[in-house]
Amino acid sequence: MTQLDKALASWHTPQLPAELRGATSQKPDLETISALINRRLTEVGGAENRSQIQIAISDWLYSLVRSNVKRGRAFELNDVLSTQRADCLGYVKLFSALGHRFGLELGIVEVLIDNAGHYVPHHVNLLPLSNETYRFIDAWYGSRNISHRRIGALVNGRLRDIDQEGLGGIQDLKGLPDRCLEAITLYIKGNQYLARNKLDEAINYYSEAIELYPNNSRAFYNRALAYERKGEAEKAKLDYAQALRDESSLTRIRAKVDELERLIRLDEEDISEEEQDIYLWHKGFKTGEPAGYEEIGRSYQIPPEEVKKIISRVESHVSTD
Repeated sequence: MTQLDKALASWHTPQLPAELRGATSQKPDLETISALINRRLTEVGGAENRSQIQIAISDWLYSLVRSNVKRGRAFELNDVLSTQRADCLGYVKLFSALGHRFGLELGIVEVLIDNAGHYVPHHVNLLPLSNETYRFIDAWYGSRNISHRRIGALVNGRLRDIDQEGLGGIQDLKGLPDRCLEAITLYIKGNQYLARNKLDEAINYYSEAIELYPNNSRAFYNRALAYERKGEAEKAKLDYAQALRDESSLTRIRAKVDELERLIRLDEEDISEEEQDIYLWHKGFKTGEPAGYEEIGRSYQIPPEEVKKIISRVESHVSTD
């Protein structure tokens, strides 16, 4: 039994939507669910009908993950499963693993500019649908289908950064290759050593990351910082030049984590999913545009005054000031 199997055996399982469970009214176990889902995908005909089933599976997987894995700092899949905490990279690795189990081919893409226009170091899952459209799943931002402004992905077999409005003309959009995901993981490990001033270890991790994914200018930039701290000015200068070589590289360097980090507290403070949704919608994480009390109240069928109280209560928990 794999670690994923062991984890799933103890997880809370949300109710299957009707289009997935068919005539079954009882709550099946996960092995039965997997068989049901894969059978439904085989039986259904037509691109639009198949896409609706894929969306239903994706939404169910989202509920499964968010019911059992909260925001944290684990980015390796085994650590995510053992601690039931994940950062954005941990979430997308988990979703990809579950997608293969439950009939979806989920990729992983970088987010360079989020839906509100912030430069971020972030990752989401890519779900290609049978009707040749795409959905992007973002557990960190609390969205089953999000529209970030610029992503890094595999486009027609080549690594490219692409804006949201350009997605419609792409016939072959896929997630990053495994080597790039390994490079991002190595980069994060390098950051951990850099934060502890273990410079040689940090440089080794950054160097491995660069070899696998030379487009990631963050690895060049942070290796330059490590060389600079060591007093190796010439090596630092070369890496800085690589890190700042073009517009795509600069976009990655400008990324900030402050707003992303604050969202950890939504789960640390045990705030309910509904209150999180209200807060994330109000703050613009879900759509890129902040929503007002009245708009949210209409959607949730609660008075605007109650919406205001909920947001105020959540902000009091999330604020680190």
